Amino acid sequence: MLESEIRPLLKIHGGGVDLLELSDDGVLRLEFQGACRGCALQSVTYAIGIRQRLLEVDGITDVEMKGVRLSKAALGRTAALYKGYSFRIAR
Repeated sequence: MLESEIRPLLKIHGGGVDLLELSDDGVLRLEFQGACRGCALQSVTYAIGIRQRLLEVDGITDVEMKGVRLSKAALGRTAALYKGYSFRIAR
C-alpha cells in the first residue's frame, strides 16, 4: 500500500515518505521527504492519509512519523472520526 497508493499521491505534491523501520511488534516508522518536510499539513497527511490507511494492513500495529507530534488522544479522535471510511483509491 505504501508503494502503490501513498507514495504516488505524495509525489504529486513534490513530496514523499521513507520507511525507517518496521519493528518486530508491528510499529512502522516513517519520515517525510521532499516538499512534505516543510508542509503545514504534515499532521493531517500523517494522521488521515497515511496512518489510517496503513493501520488497515495486517501486522501493522501502529504508524509513527518522525518529526510529527500528535497526542494519542488526537490520533484516537481521528481514528474514531474516520472509522468505517474507506481510504482506497478507486481504479
